[in-house]
Amino acid sequence: MDINEKEIFERLTATESSVKSLHKRVDKQEDLIENIRSMVVEMKNMREDINRIDGKVTEIENKPAKRWESVIAAVIGAFAGGIGTALISFIIK
Repeated sequence: MDINEKEIFERLTATESSVKSLHKRVDKQEDLIENIRSMVVEMKNMREDINRIDGKVTEIENKPAKRWESVIAAVIGAFAGGIGTALISFIIK
């Protein structure tokens, strides 16, 4: 081998080593990208679960208010019924 051939061989060897290193780095990046994609899917699923839970919590929070409205309606109905009964008793008397 003369000097040119030796230099070419060294450069080729260095280039080959660099390419192998780059391939390894690209493979790692592909794995990282796949992991990120999996995380994105999991986050979307978690968001759907959170939305369902939020709806259930809102429903649970509204139940006491609905019950209170029912109690008030029952009290008003009983009061009105009592007044009505008293009026009818007074009229029929």
